[in-house]
Amino acid sequence: MAGDALTGLKVVELATMVAGPYCAKMLADMGADVIKVEPPEGDPARQVGPFPKSGPHPEHSALFLYNNTSKRGITLNIDTAEGLNALKRLIKWANVLIDGLPFQRLENLGLSWEAISELNPSLIYTSITPYGRTGPRADVKGDELALIHAGSLGNLLPTRAENIDRPPIKTEGYFVGYHGGLSAALATVGAALGQCKTGKGRLIDISLQETIVSLMRPNIAGNRYHHTNWSRVPDRPPAMGRMETKDGYIVIGTPEDHHFKAFRELMGNPEWIAGKEWETLAYRSHHLMDVTTKLDDWMRQQSKHDIHHRAAKMGIAVGPINSAPEVVSDEQFIYRNYFIEVEHPEAGKHKYAGWPYKLSATPPRVYRPAPLLGQHNREVFCDELGYSAEEFEQLQHTGVV
Repeated sequence: MAGDALTGLKVVELATMVAGPYCAKMLADMGADVIKVEPPEGDPARQVGPFPKSGPHPEHSALFLYNNTSKRGITLNIDTAEGLNALKRLIKWANVLIDGLPFQRLENLGLSWEAISELNPSLIYTSITPYGRTGPRADVKGDELALIHAGSLGNLLPTRAENIDRPPIKTEGYFVGYHGGLSAALATVGAALGQCKTGKGRLIDISLQETIVSLMRPNIAGNRYHHTNWSRVPDRPPAMGRMETKDGYIVIGTPEDHHFKAFRELMGNPEWIAGKEWETLAYRSHHLMDVTTKLDDWMRQQSKHDIHHRAAKMGIAVGPINSAPEVVSDEQFIYRNYFIEVEHPEAGKHKYAGWPYKLSATPPRVYRPAPLLGQHNREVFCDELGYSAEEFEQLQHTGVV
């Protein structure tokens, strides 16, 4: 569609699993023409679930299907001379190269940043690696588990725990990958704006470890101020925190005095927290734990969604702790049309998470479902890169594509 936010931006994605593909997805869903380059055996994400009840299938991975919407897809063995030559043609064609391959993978093929710049002086090269392209750990491999802990986020998880001395754990899923991909997309769009002004390319060096540490900035400041280690807090802080209802859990906050007075009114002004002294945070900080049992007994008689709506109307910061099915059916998401349905030729129609932003004039959208393995080989090699039909068939015959 003419006029979409990133229409005209040509992107080559050399990445697997989450961070690089998610970065490219953000661009593709805003109109960029993204060509995803997979090895002939496919992105490893195709072998990672969740899968439907029918079992594993390279075209049915929910992880792959979500992270690769709106892209064209080709296969290419870049370890062959013919494959490397095709990659160079792609680099000349592109405005952006997203590289999520292991550190120095392209350099070992003769494609350093300097060599890439010679091929395409205006190219934006977004390099995504575990620890960045420089430093003593530049060539060290890292996965979700290693990077969560290398960035110290695991040291705070769970942030609220009954046993605050329990060993560190990690979040479920691909927290590092998605945050790193979003950071890479932001940097790439910023570089594209700069490239429009100067015509010059630039190298973007994304360290996934640093994207995690960027989330820890207040903790870093606290460490500098007080020379203390980052730590968890008890499960029930003075501002309430997680509470159990008769049909689930909510999180409720009363950080300011007027919030607590509203919560007390919601409870019917029980006599055991009726004194004026309870209206100050200093007093509550020392005495709220003394009435925890009574608070819990009252809350366990309430319905999760009823207490959520009643508390919200009184200006209390509150939210339900939702399960995945509850998130999908949540009225707020439904009203904002957050979830979208995408139909894939092999996997069928499924509901996907939408975008964490809305644009009034150029909203993001799914232009096409995730590509089948090698789906756009002929289209890209012949129409975009100028290969003849005979040359393309030779690439197929020799296993280059």
